[in-house]
Amino acid sequence: MSIRSQDPFTDSFATMRDDVNAFLSVLRESDLPILYGPKLKPMIGTWHNHFAQAMGQSPDKLILEIGSHLGEVILKMAADHPNTAFIGMDITLKRVVKVAQKAEANALKNIKSILCNARFLDQIIADGELDGVLVFFPDPWAKKKRYHKNRLLKPEFLAILARKLKPSSPFWFKTDWEPYNVEVVEALQAASWKSFLPTEGIPSQIYTSRFERMFKGEGLQTYESVWLPPSQLS
Repeated sequence: MSIRSQDPFTDSFATMRDDVNAFLSVLRESDLPILYGPKLKPMIGTWHNHFAQAMGQSPDKLILEIGSHLGEVILKMAADHPNTAFIGMDITLKRVVKVAQKAEANALKNIKSILCNARFLDQIIADGELDGVLVFFPDPWAKKKRYHKNRLLKPEFLAILARKLKPSSPFWFKTDWEPYNVEVVEALQAASWKSFLPTEGIPSQIYTSRFERMFKGEGLQTYESVWLPPSQLS
């Protein structure tokens, strides 16, 4: 079940019975580290303070993963970097709940799993609030050309992303779809983002998702790049 609301602060499930989806009761009744709907409204500009309460200290950095799926990447990162705060964003209820359950099972206080469409990023993250953004294998909407308009990483969204990142903060992108990779790379270059190799301080091979392992296991090509926003260029 995915959220359909045009307002990130609306509870899309408010009128639904628990028996409609097995994860609704978990969302409503548990104390899992999940934020959605009205709970997201006060978060803009206050993420560090929010995490400080859960972690017992102010986080060193704040990292956002857009499309966290079942959390393989973000959970490993959070375990490896306990002083860094991680936000896992997804539009699917099951995925958001699963990530939160795994975080709780592993006593990871530095993860929040949020149910939100990334297109509302400007309303929940303040400018300069993020120390990094990950987008691994987003939906390429590849079946028909008329669906390409649904792709997330368009110039307009990349401009918002640039404002959300602090100086020297990377945007890390992976995809298995070459035309989408070309489209994104061209958009980043046109907006004067600066590319640098993933091996420069970013442990690329450590953080892989099930999708990436599946693609590579089938001998398929994957594409990876890391970028700094234009405002960070000296």
